[in-house]
Amino acid sequence: MKYSSQHRGYIFLLSVLVVGTISLAVTASVLLLSTSAARTGLSLKHSSEALALAQACAEHALLQLRSDSSYGGNELLDQGNGTCEILAVGGTGNENRTICTEGLRGDTARRMEILVSRLLPSVTITSWQEVSLFTSCSY
Repeated sequence: MKYSSQHRGYIFLLSVLVVGTISLAVTASVLLLSTSAARTGLSLKHSSEALALAQACAEHALLQLRSDSSYGGNELLDQGNGTCEILAVGGTGNENRTICTEGLRGDTARRMEILVSRLLPSVTITSWQEVSLFTSCSY
């Protein structure tokens, strides 16, 4: 059986359509994957910045407590690329104090809980940890 030149044109056109559809699907997949990777990278960056902000607030609160044992916290500090909040400092006097801080960058929040067993003559920290929910600051 002989194919006419008109049938060859249809076969070529059909081949071009199939190859074009496959190319379009591959291109769309690559674009979606790169967008997802960019969002993940940005989320990781915001997360590390939020943690740094929470730690900076913890250091600030410790310095304030060291110089004034009646420091109560309840501060919101704007750091330019995000904010951090120092919640009410738990405990009174020189011993058994609790500091809870939260760093915010974009949609990401990271929280720190610091348990201080003694402020003077030198600061003694029992625990310094990142938490998902505050447990020692529920007062």
